[in-house]
Amino acid sequence: MDRYQYADIYLTSYNIKNLLVMIWKKKIYDSLTECTTLCSEFATECSNSNNVENWYRSIFLSLDCADMCRNLAILYVRGSEKVHLLARACIEICKECAQEVIKFNSERTRQVYEMCQQTIYSCVNIIEMGY
Repeated sequence: MDRYQYADIYLTSYNIKNLLVMIWKKKIYDSLTECTTLCSEFATECSNSNNVENWYRSIFLSLDCADMCRNLAILYVRGSEKVHLLARACIEICKECAQEVIKFNSERTRQVYEMCQQTIYSCVNIIEMGY
């Protein structure tokens, strides 16, 4: 092999690695924005229910979760050097939100619970990636 072939192999593997990192980052971003949307929708649905007093804590935690995920997504995309701090806080809020909504046995609360669990995993990845 000549030096050009080595350079082509290096550039190809470098580009594949960068592409995989970009896909991974997009999955994290998508998780954060999906959690934002789902928790916001869930809070609105609960607010419009007949027995809203039973949903107060779920409503507030869902709104907190949505706001935290939205802000984390913004800092993450921006490449903020302090994103890990917000990721730690986001883990705590998502845990509380998930624990609260799972008390109610419905398909929608299971969706919110699962989304929060996925977002926690994304937050852990943000922290582990050293952002």
